[in-house]
Amino acid sequence: MRNPGGVGTIMDPDVDQPVQECDSFTCGHCQYVVWVRPTANPADVGGLCKQCMALICPGCVGRMVCVTWEQMLEMQEAKGRTFRSIEETLGHALNEPSLV
Repeated sequence: MRNPGGVGTIMDPDVDQPVQECDSFTCGHCQYVVWVRPTANPADVGGLCKQCMALICPGCVGRMVCVTWEQMLEMQEAKGRTFRSIEETLGHALNEPSLV
């Protein structure tokens, strides 16, 4: 791999030297770590998202939608804020005395 994001090392506790080392990268969409063998076909390893310019895993290549990890976290946080707001509103409404 031309610019690896990292190097994966497989160790055996009974041997002092690493059993295997290969380049790796983390998918920009789902954070999956992809191990890249030196003779791997680039199409089998994943791809490059043209919208966010991040390397992506084979699972995210087929989705055809660019949603980065940070965008997913922001959406989950926004959903949590919405639910908390609804709970607070309903909680106040349930605790208020009835006007009837």
